[in-house]
Amino acid sequence: MKVLLIPCGIGMGHTSRSVALAQKLEEKGDEVLFASYGSGYQTLNEYSDYDVEELPTIKFYGSSGELNFKHTARKSIDAPYIFLKSIYHESRIIKEFNPDVVVSDSHYSVPITCKVLGIPCVLVSNDLAPELKEEYQKDRTLEYLENGLQRFIKDVSRLCQSIIIPDVQKSYEVPSQVLDRVNFTGPILKMNPKTMDGKNELRERFGFERSEKMVMATVGGSEFGNKLLKLLHQAAPDLDCDRLILVTGPQIKLDLESSPRVICKRFLGDIMEWMKLSDFLVSLAGHTTSMEIASLGIPSLMVPIENHPEQMKNAMKMKNYGIAQVQNMGTLTPEILSENINRLLESQDLRKNAEKTRNIFSKYNGTEEAVNIIRSCAGTGDEVSH
Repeated sequence: MKVLLIPCGIGMGHTSRSVALAQKLEEKGDEVLFASYGSGYQTLNEYSDYDVEELPTIKFYGSSGELNFKHTARKSIDAPYIFLKSIYHESRIIKEFNPDVVVSDSHYSVPITCKVLGIPCVLVSNDLAPELKEEYQKDRTLEYLENGLQRFIKDVSRLCQSIIIPDVQKSYEVPSQVLDRVNFTGPILKMNPKTMDGKNELRERFGFERSEKMVMATVGGSEFGNKLLKLLHQAAPDLDCDRLILVTGPQIKLDLESSPRVICKRFLGDIMEWMKLSDFLVSLAGHTTSMEIASLGIPSLMVPIENHPEQMKNAMKMKNYGIAQVQNMGTLTPEILSENINRLLESQDLRKNAEKTRNIFSKYNGTEEAVNIIRSCAGTGDEVSH
């Protein structure tokens, strides 16, 4: 069977999920091909052995640590052209590769392309009704954009044979128009937490002492994490830990000085192992990172990108599980950061809740479940029954 995977190229979470699916599909003897853009394309092209085709780039704009949807809309006057251009490139790739099924992770031109070409499409999405404004905001422009985007995604989603939500049951409200084809599979992860090496074994393998207190920070693939990384690097001398591991993404260009105590990594293909060997995590609030944190049961401090309602929603879910505390990016200073991390490192409640959360998520094998759905859709055009 041949599977074309097209993840959204903004950040690295969509690509990470797609790589997890590709690994499992290859285990079953299937052939895979990728197409993406931005961070997604760069990550696949530089840090994987997969064949990847490049699609037209879609960009979001804002200052460090803050997303600006209005500015993005003003700068995206050529969006209809980019959208049509993307459909053209997708069509060419599909005709050349001739897949049995196409998997789109939050790249919403793909279902239209597949419908025109008569190819089954599976959509992976953790948010079928995205919001562009916070609840308290009264902004007519953003409200107009949000309503239009939500209507578009609902209509496009109906073109898919199946929709996979990589989260636990009832974690999101699903639009009634697509409820019949939605499957909550649980997190789609590159590694199965239940079969991974233990914390001590991982530390020994990577050359760390069992007794070391370790803090790790990961900010995904976009430049919106630059501010958090800089603040953490400044806060490092005041942190009550033996090691601080800072993980950037392929598109982040920061000159952060490494030392035996502060370890800077540009990319980690085995990032879940590094997360598991750590005592505490600091991160933005992308969905894939949230699912990794919950599935591994690692106490965390989450700092959502400002003006990014989806990230705030993800962070608040982790806070409600009791596994994470949430900090506002706009008010963050090195002093506040070090005080919060040092306090949370000693929190027994956070550790207990992290273990409870891990047990909830351990009931799922989302990658295996998602691959079974994808293979069921291949070449059929029939919806997957529940």
